[in-house]
Amino acid sequence: MSPPAPLTVWTEPLAGSNCYLLEEDGACLIVDPNDPEGLPLLLEERGWTPELLFLTHEHCDHMAGLEVLRTRYPSAGVVATAACSAGIRNKRLNMSGLMEVYLTYHGRPGMTYPPFVCRPVETPYEECWGALWRGHRLLGRSLPGHTPGSAGLFLDEDTFFSGDYLLPGQEVILRLPGGSRSAYESQTRPFLARLPSGLRICPGHGEIYTLTPKERKQHGV
Repeated sequence: MSPPAPLTVWTEPLAGSNCYLLEEDGACLIVDPNDPEGLPLLLEERGWTPELLFLTHEHCDHMAGLEVLRTRYPSAGVVATAACSAGIRNKRLNMSGLMEVYLTYHGRPGMTYPPFVCRPVETPYEECWGALWRGHRLLGRSLPGHTPGSAGLFLDEDTFFSGDYLLPGQEVILRLPGGSRSAYESQTRPFLARLPSGLRICPGHGEIYTLTPKERKQHGV
């Protein structure tokens, strides 16, 4: 079995969210374009051109760089659940209207964070989305609970971008605007419980790790 595809991780400085980049022949797939300043500089430095952008959910700390990249790279397509596409257009659901409160609570009082909205995505989907990108198999799956538009993304069947689920050392947060415990328990938790051990997990916050029975138990799945 070949090793998992190499990924570049960009962590934005405010909320510590992760953006993942997969490069092939100068083109790249981006999962969660989180930073409007550092991420474009990274792409320019590497000489990479985004072709596909995937959103795991609508929170601003995971897609604050979306519109900047769309402006600079207008041919790049954006994929997200239909609910996520709706959520990024709402300052409350995308949390940008509450971000200053979040920063104050986490020890950064006085920081400004102007609320914003984004345009609808080019490729919205309801439950599942699949594509072949430069030889890599991609499968997106709607996973409501943390937000209405939350999703996970499989890459080549050995890697899973989990968004704000399966975060190292953290329980899933269901109390933010749009969060739903009933959706999580009925739809998302059973799905996460079926993920195979040995899968590479790329979480929305924290380090990449390999899913094990111990990790599964810690996350209650």
